[in-house]
Amino acid sequence: MVSVATASSQRFSPGRRFDRWLLERIRRRRGVTDLPRTFEYRHIFVLPTLFGVGFGVVLAMTVTGGLNFNNNMALLMAFTLVSISLMTMFLAYRNQVGISVIGIAADPVFAGERAIFQVLMRNQESRSRYAVCVKWSTAASHAAAGSGDCRDFSPEETLKLRLEQIARRRGYMTMEPLVVENRFPLGLFKAWSVIIPNVQCLVYPPPAPNAPPLPRTGRGDHGAAHKGEGEHFHALREYRPGDPLKRVAWRASARHQKLYSREMETPREEACEFNWYLTGGTSSEEKLSILTAWVLRAEHHQIPYSLEMPTVALPPGLGQEHRDACLKILALYEG
Repeated sequence: MVSVATASSQRFSPGRRFDRWLLERIRRRRGVTDLPRTFEYRHIFVLPTLFGVGFGVVLAMTVTGGLNFNNNMALLMAFTLVSISLMTMFLAYRNQVGISVIGIAADPVFAGERAIFQVLMRNQESRSRYAVCVKWSTAASHAAAGSGDCRDFSPEETLKLRLEQIARRRGYMTMEPLVVENRFPLGLFKAWSVIIPNVQCLVYPPPAPNAPPLPRTGRGDHGAAHKGEGEHFHALREYRPGDPLKRVAWRASARHQKLYSREMETPREEACEFNWYLTGGTSSEEKLSILTAWVLRAEHHQIPYSLEMPTVALPPGLGQEHRDACLKILALYEG
């Protein structure tokens, strides 16, 4: 957990205040970023890093000392380093121009978990790019997790970079602005671009840790029995190599002059009816958490289940699509 002193220092840091001011200015002037976005000269900012500022101070002191003491070797070294520094500024810019952010996507998560945004990026040119990073902007650092993702791009290579953001509440969570930057080659300058995406991640309610038992109020005629292992006879089928000898139907095999095996089944349990008014929760959020836990538990045990909410109802079903449909209704419920 971030301490109060650390949070205050981040809030009143001049560099962070400048970054927030610049981000808000970009947001007002350019609005939401349309994807895909290929970085051009007007999209890229170049600023010295903290290390670059310190290096510049050392060079200024070297030049001052060389002038005071009339030391030509010191002046030659300082001017050479200045030339190299200016060249690294151009190289940092060149390392980023032409890179494209193709798209961003995230799978649904439960509240309290970390949403993983996949940032699809491509190097459009036939030269390599080095240490290109995606990270959260300073203004979004309070709501984000992780320090970003950095990759090297081969010529015309497409990669997925990951960013994590903490999902605090159910519903649609809008992705925070992100920064694409690099400090190649010496770390004296950083070339960076801001992406303000119109991307959302669906956040499900958190499942209740101590949810009541599943309500067995439904009827068991919504699904077939599980074939395979079990104690109830289902049908005869031809013998397959590996079938246990105790499953071989010897009388039927002798009558048909061919080996047959008994196929067993496990009867499916009764379907469950998940009703908003029968959860027993004291608040809307508690009821949503209980219903979420029930959906996950019924899906795990392969028990068909239906969902009845004040505004919508789903018939009994089973499977990934039915599960996602129920969880989406719970995530977007407004009561």
